[in-house]
Amino acid sequence: MNFQKILVFFILCAFFAFALPATGVAELRALNDDELTEIYATGFSSFNITSDGTLDTARAWFNIQAFTYTEIDSLKLGYHSNYDYKDPNPTTSTWDEDWTNVRIGESLTTPENDFHANKFYFELDFTDIDKPDTRELKSVRFGFEEVEGEIFADFNSFSGTIDDGGSNIIEGHALNLGPATITSTGDGGMEFSLNIENYDKGYWVTFDDATLTTVP
Repeated sequence: MNFQKILVFFILCAFFAFALPATGVAELRALNDDELTEIYATGFSSFNITSDGTLDTARAWFNIQAFTYTEIDSLKLGYHSNYDYKDPNPTTSTWDEDWTNVRIGESLTTPENDFHANKFYFELDFTDIDKPDTRELKSVRFGFEEVEGEIFADFNSFSGTIDDGGSNIIEGHALNLGPATITSTGDGGMEFSLNIENYDKGYWVTFDDATLTTVP
């Protein structure tokens, strides 16, 4: 896989899908001295590298939140025949993610129920991060630590995990969930990842503290 292109793609997808609103209205207004004294900024971003002895993880964290209602005709990621969650040697190619008629947020007419995403992060896993000759990129992840709201789609193929925080966990590769709504409570996050090994090889989407409701 060409990870340089993938990195650019991931960053653009994250910000265009969630950090940039579809429409917006703004007005410039002068602040008085009392209002100015109440304004301060701290902790907008942090960058660090940690290691678990096997992998080195570079993490960028941003104190960004976004409210959005977005419609996407088709979202497709990872067309290949290299790996399958249930059958490691599939005979036909398939999409890791094949979502159509995607709606992020409840409705265009209910902005109070827009999809809310908070605390954006971007992570890279390496081996031998300090050794250019042997350094290898293993995975790319981005997402938000907290999300609340609905994502509806015809999930023709869903690769990932939907965990309600209890005993109900949906997990698999290329699952045909059909038309359904994923509802996040705000207590968990959402993550897109691209891995080159392990059970979540390929593109993988993770929802924490979220439920899946299928449409009859």
